Amino acid sequence: MRIRKIPLVIGIIALLVSSCASLYDHYTYTETIATKVQTLSLMDQSDEPYTAHKTEVIALQNQLQKLLAYEEGKAKNDITVRMWRLMNDDEKLIESYLSLWEEKGTLSPLFIGEAKPQIEEAFNILIAYEEKKDKKTATALTDFIDNIKK
Repeated sequence: MRIRKIPLVIGIIALLVSSCASLYDHYTYTETIATKVQTLSLMDQSDEPYTAHKTEVIALQNQLQKLLAYEEGKAKNDITVRMWRLMNDDEKLIESYLSLWEEKGTLSPLFIGEAKPQIEEAFNILIAYEEKKDKKTATALTDFIDNIKK
């Protein structure tokens, strides 16, 4: 009788572990916070010539691509993948900002002040979702994505 219970217990444990695959991921959470800090710091410097910060821009772009690739490799992760794709989109959020900076050479403090809160909000919503993975934060993230795509 005891031998029959072991496979059942192992099966239940395996089911619980696999169902938690889309829950909190410490790597995603900490890397998202680090990328937020890196992005906002670089934005603060975008009133200086782009060429002086090209190495930092490339490092940020690589970080964004790395996180997108990491998230695409996880199961049950559609909302997070959609957000990282948006962050990597040449016409939206961070990549759009970096492209404009490269094109213009420098950006005005007024423009930086208007763009920075939107990008910071994107990170804050993504961080809240990664931390909680509940219906409320999923809805907030989906609504943000849908509003940006319009």
